[in-house]
Amino acid sequence: MKKLFVAAVTAGISFLFIIAPQPLQRSISGLPANISLLKPTVTSARSKSNITAQPATAMVNPLSGRAWQKLAGIYSKDVLYASNQTGVSRKLLAAVIHVESRASNVVSYAGAVGPMQLMPSTAWRILHVNPWKPRQNIVGGARYLRRLLAIFHGHLRLALEAYNAGPTTVAQGVIPIPAKVYARQVMALAA
Repeated sequence: MKKLFVAAVTAGISFLFIIAPQPLQRSISGLPANISLLKPTVTSARSKSNITAQPATAMVNPLSGRAWQKLAGIYSKDVLYASNQTGVSRKLLAAVIHVESRASNVVSYAGAVGPMQLMPSTAWRILHVNPWKPRQNIVGGARYLRRLLAIFHGHLRLALEAYNAGPTTVAQGVIPIPAKVYARQVMALAA
């Protein structure tokens, strides 16, 4: 009975976050108004001066220029492709790949696969990608991260904790310590 209740509450919370993100975002204090680690977008095709504002930390970023490629390793072209496809910052994707797999195509003890360490069931059923192909794995991980950022209204720490421990766990407020450490590591590399 408790599992059914938790599933219903989680589904309701997810429904509200996905269907009505704008009103919820305005009503929940303390959540950022935008997703700061998404790529900057040009608001006018004619004027390149109308680029959305970057966070203040972007000025002192240790991964500025091409340094993110060192974190992405052999997957830097795939990270760039996934970033262009999903709008998620290449610095964030490279940081996730570095922390998850140290830029190698490995299988974890829990069964997660590839550079973004996707669970095969999530990759096939939800993200519709082949987790064994590195480019599809990275694109799928970027889609999943983008989805989590939308669910948690751009709150990067919560999205990363959900990427590591699962969105249901984070929505319930029971965040394991390894997920907290994981989120801190990724945020430090992507800052």
